Amino acid sequence: MKKLTKYITFSSVVLMLLSGCEDLKFGNDFLEKSTSTDVNIDEVYSKKVYAEQALAEVYRSLPEGLPVLGRLKYCMLESITDLADSPKSGGIVDYFGTSNSATGGGNLAYRLDDDNSGRGPCSGIRRAYLFIENVDRVPDMTQNEKDIRKAEAKLIIAYHNSNMLRYYGGMPWISRSYQPQDNFTTERLTVEEYVNKIVALIDEAAAVLPWSVPAADDGRMTKAAAMALKVRVLLFAASPLFNDDQPYTAGEAADKRYVWYGNKDQARWQRALDAGLDFMREKEENGQYDLVKTGNPRADFQASHFNRNNGEILISSRWHTTYNASLMEFKQISYGVAVSTLNLVDMFPMADGTDFNWNNPEHAANPFFKNGKPVRDPRLYETCIVNGDAYAGRKAECYIGGREYKKYVMIKYTGFSIRKFYQDLTTNIGKFCEWPILRLPEIYLSIAEAFNEMGRSAEAYPYINMVRQRAGMPELNTGLDQSQLREAILRERVLELAYEEVRFFDLTRWKRSDIWKSTYNLSGLEITKTGSTFSYNHVNVLNKRNSALNWDDHYFLHPIPVTEVNKKYGLIQNPGW
Repeated sequence: MKKLTKYITFSSVVLMLLSGCEDLKFGNDFLEKSTSTDVNIDEVYSKKVYAEQALAEVYRSLPEGLPVLGRLKYCMLESITDLADSPKSGGIVDYFGTSNSATGGGNLAYRLDDDNSGRGPCSGIRRAYLFIENVDRVPDMTQNEKDIRKAEAKLIIAYHNSNMLRYYGGMPWISRSYQPQDNFTTERLTVEEYVNKIVALIDEAAAVLPWSVPAADDGRMTKAAAMALKVRVLLFAASPLFNDDQPYTAGEAADKRYVWYGNKDQARWQRALDAGLDFMREKEENGQYDLVKTGNPRADFQASHFNRNNGEILISSRWHTTYNASLMEFKQISYGVAVSTLNLVDMFPMADGTDFNWNNPEHAANPFFKNGKPVRDPRLYETCIVNGDAYAGRKAECYIGGREYKKYVMIKYTGFSIRKFYQDLTTNIGKFCEWPILRLPEIYLSIAEAFNEMGRSAEAYPYINMVRQRAGMPELNTGLDQSQLREAILRERVLELAYEEVRFFDLTRWKRSDIWKSTYNLSGLEITKTGSTFSYNHVNVLNKRNSALNWDDHYFLHPIPVTEVNKKYGLIQNPGW
């Protein structure tokens, strides 16, 4: 396993060593320390300040969802779902058709090595274990400080394993900081073994971590983060991808239970529900976390995913601590790597809760504003840039010949673009920048989903409605059957969590081949302005995802690099690859 071991060891200890002598701060200065190779590991763990900086490097391994080189060819994960697309040359033209176990690399949504940037799961896990194995040597840290910092590192290890679970299924368990000379030839764990290992490590960290931290330490792992991650892991594990009567695709890995449990068991949904209710009980007892609610639904929704220390973001990454229009990630968005589709926009209901319908003359005539006032779910306007909305101190001109249409590839392609995180590149310059890996609404909606799957649908509505009420939307209509409520919850997860890397996994865990196939034929809106009147024409914006026409369910999980499989020590390839 030489290549994978290289990723795990990340070449040598010195790559995680840091310079500097000032105290590390997790607030505005979090993760701003530069790396160096001019000190050795004994020096790193000779002082608290150096050890804290080493832990900051562990935190740097947490992923960011903005477009980055070496992943999806600078696209966002949403760009391969039905919610967004990329017309950019070299982008997501035919994601599934070009991804395979031999090439992988920048075509894949998830990489074990992450282009050797130090931000991949294997290098992150190794750095975390190096910290855990050495921090007890630091003379000027109390035992309590050491225990808490080790628990933070453990939770980062658990997070990386949870991501590998979602992309690959059961994987080998890394239990220490392997050295280059070590013979790392561990076989894959079954899904059941892997899930239990991850949950056990989460519980171990949660037993030590504080429920919350002061504002100055915002961004550190907490008990709330641990309990929330446990909900995510168990909900994914309970879903039909792993928890069903048949594997999603037959093959040796399925026979050995590396990619499913081997049966369908309702108790897995109960386990996810129990984890969610445990989180809620802890929240009730300790407070601190809540949805942002000031009475201004649109502003509150923006704050929920953009503002730091908002009481709603449970796990975050901070690659760039300052929002800056010159960042390559934001430039890539302006090039069109994450254009919002009409498919996404049409999911947002009218402000009164009724479904939007282009066949309704009133809706079709005023799809976004009427008499200057918004007519849709407020979350639409903070998720996507739409024609006529406030933008850069004026109204967005997404119509043919308008300023946004002339300037941006993204607007020309579908008539919309991402606003979430991108904002308008003017009003938020200089503000704190973070990526919300896990937010509180996901937990509420996961609890609702687990209640529904347990046949307790009536108990799901309050959790859905907490999310809707913050958005200024009316409560969801009651009386839906289990299947209808399931669809409503999946839709609510789009409305609240679009562009936050949730949709991809929802489609995967529910084995939604129907939606994956539909990505061959996505829609946009061509807007024409005549005087002060707008007309709207639906257009087909994509005929390039040819593999979607021949969808095969083996795409639900990523391929393991064929170079590792060919070494014949037991790393069985995922079915179909």
